[in-house]
This record gives sequence, structure tokens and C-alpha cells, in this order.
Amino acid sequence: MRLAHEEFHTELTALHQDYGVPRRVEFAVEMLPEEFVLVEDSAKRGRYHDVTIFIQHQGKIVVIEKHAYSKTGIVRAPSGGANPSESLILAAKREAREETGFDVEIDRFVLESHVLLSCGDRPPIPWVSYVFLARVVGGQLGAKDVREISDVQLRSREELLTEIRPLMLASGLGGFKYRAKMTDAFFEELDAQGITI
Repeated sequence: MRLAHEEFHTELTALHQDYGVPRRVEFAVEMLPEEFVLVEDSAKRGRYHDVTIFIQHQGKIVVIEKHAYSKTGIVRAPSGGANPSESLILAAKREAREETGFDVEIDRFVLESHVLLSCGDRPPIPWVSYVFLARVVGGQLGAKDVREISDVQLRSREELLTEIRPLMLASGLGGFKYRAKMTDAFFEELDAQGITI
């Protein structure tokens, strides 16, 4: 487990005070067996979450492409897990640096996205994505983690919602369907808060 339950609750309370109370959204997604085994592996290690970072830069969003889907045209916001005893904010900043090359500052805690991941008759696994809005304060565009990340790009909100989203939904992969739904909810919440990128 990343942090003891009480410590983690204290951390979330501090995040709410510093970065705002996130909107809670809930989804259920059916995954393919080859996807679900990765989630099961994470669960065996006690990890049931990720941090996802929507980074604004030059009026666009910084997105990543992984080697695993480099031929699909699909890109998405960077994400990853917190290391043992690492805060969500430090994890978000580290993942941003590793996956995009940028140093970021967190501006808003936008979503707490809960999804129930399932695969046929296997026991479903609950997952949470802690979703932040950040801005670039240094660094240079280009992944540090080149083993996992094949490309880093700047894409507009419209491109993410009208070009990338249909590719995610048509992929047949539950993970991409979840990312598409989460991206929708992220921009809906920004609109509700009057935040424009």
C-alpha cells in the first residue's frame, strides 16, 4: 500500500485545501483479458490508483504516445503511480517530467475519477485516477522515459475531443474507453469552473 489509510486521508484533505475539491465521477469499464492482467498485476502490488496530469502549454495540452499504441494515432494525458510514501503532487510532477520532459506546477485538483474495471467472470477491480491541471514552468518537450514513451505532442482541446476521442472509443480497449470518458469529464469540470485552456 502506498500510504496508510489515515495518512492518505490527511494528504487528500491538504490537497483539497491547496488545489480545490475535485469533482467525483464514477465509471464502469469492461476490459480485454490482455489489458486486465496488467491491472491485476498492479493490484497484487497494492496499487489501485494513478495520477493523471493535464498540462497546459501555449494554449494546448501536452500529451504522450506510448510505444504500445504508436501506430493507432492515439495520444493521451500523462499518468502513472505514486511510489511508496510519495505524495500525489510529487508523483504528478515526477511523472510529468519523466513522460514529457517538462517541469510543472499543479494549479487545480480537478477530478477524482473512480472506475470499476472488469473482465468476464474475473473479480472486478476498483481503480481511482487523481486528475490534476498543471502548467509548464521549465524543462523541454521530450520524454525522459523513452522505453515507454514514443512521442510527446501539443494538442488542442478540440483535437482531443473530436479526433482522439473517437479513436479511443473505436479501439476496443477498455483502458482507452475509460481515458476518453475521463477526458470528457475533465473538460466538463473546467467549463463548470470557468477555466479556459
